[in-house]
Amino acid sequence: MKRIAARLKPRPLPPVSPPASVPSSSLLSEFTKLCHQQDLPRAMKALDDLETHGLRADPAVYSDLLKACLSRRAVPLALRLQSHILSSPHSPHTFLLNMLLSIYVKLRLLPQARSLFDEMPQRNVVSWTTIISAHANVPELSHNALHFLVSMLCHGVTPNMFTYSSVLRACGCVSHLVQLHSSIYKHGLESDVFVRSALIDAYSKWGLPQEALCVFDEMPTGDLVVWNSVISAFAQNSNGHEALHLFKRMKRAGFDPEQSSLTSVLSACTSLALLELGRQAHVHVFKYHQDLILNNALLDMYCKCGGVEDANTIFTRMADKDVVSWSTMIAGLAQNGYSREALKLFDSMKDSSTQPNYITLLGVLFACSHAGLVEDGWCHFRSMKKLYGIEPGREHYAKDSRPEILIINSMFI
Repeated sequence: MKRIAARLKPRPLPPVSPPASVPSSSLLSEFTKLCHQQDLPRAMKALDDLETHGLRADPAVYSDLLKACLSRRAVPLALRLQSHILSSPHSPHTFLLNMLLSIYVKLRLLPQARSLFDEMPQRNVVSWTTIISAHANVPELSHNALHFLVSMLCHGVTPNMFTYSSVLRACGCVSHLVQLHSSIYKHGLESDVFVRSALIDAYSKWGLPQEALCVFDEMPTGDLVVWNSVISAFAQNSNGHEALHLFKRMKRAGFDPEQSSLTSVLSACTSLALLELGRQAHVHVFKYHQDLILNNALLDMYCKCGGVEDANTIFTRMADKDVVSWSTMIAGLAQNGYSREALKLFDSMKDSSTQPNYITLLGVLFACSHAGLVEDGWCHFRSMKKLYGIEPGREHYAKDSRPEILIINSMFI
């Protein structure tokens, strides 16, 4: 009996070991691998594991994850990363927060960018320049760019060329522009190409091309970007002669014209109705054979200078046409006495599935007026709102050069 009892006596269970903890190196290695692979869902799960164990990865690893957030527009994940980075017991790396700031700006999330900027424990010139540029690019908020610059200076952070280039874009009045110009000299950035170009553009914007030329002439050596800016300054301010003079100076200085300078020169030729000079400029455009902006500028120049056949040749050869191309050619034909051809081209435009705009319909109504096609003009006028969602403007009711015909008013008779 004793032997049976001994056999039935329960044996002690082997000791149970506690569950093995996952090595920190393994968690960090897995997180790093997933970040490099830009596997966002699994990387974020691995991030949760890191937080559970109180771990932090190398800053370079987070940068890979932030790049993936930007490329995939993963805003919720970017916000999640922001919380993780800011919750670090150590001071977070400013370059990571700058990356986040840039992501919000590029995704046009200005409230999130401003909130992050306000939370940043440390801000450097990149941080300030990013938030300044973000506000400068939004017309209704551009006035804040100058306020940020003042605050930046008060915090003892020195602006760089990109800071001033952004603020100059947002400059709201001439007095501010003069103050900015003085500040640029104070910080020794007056010779920087980007700053000079932005200064020239700013003076041009406020109708001060001579001041723009003074900025240009102070340069010891030329630069193509600055040449383009100063030529554009005069072309945009209806001083075609000076724009063409500067273009010749640029060529003599050994600079080959590019898209920007050629567009300005064509604009100058258009304003001065210099067809032959426009044809000479056309020679430089050949290497930009299929550049849409230049082709549209050529169309405009030839149409307004009376070279409608040249314009038609360019238009026919254009591989890509946008609404500007079609509208320019339609208006050019109508203004040069080819009204019926203009209306046929409008039909071709509709067949191409290009949506007409305000300017297109203005050219169409002009063509109807000159061809005496009152009923057709009335039909096109009614279609503006009904088919294209375009509200007729003052120009669509304007009086034609011939007193007996009104573009629209005659259609009500």
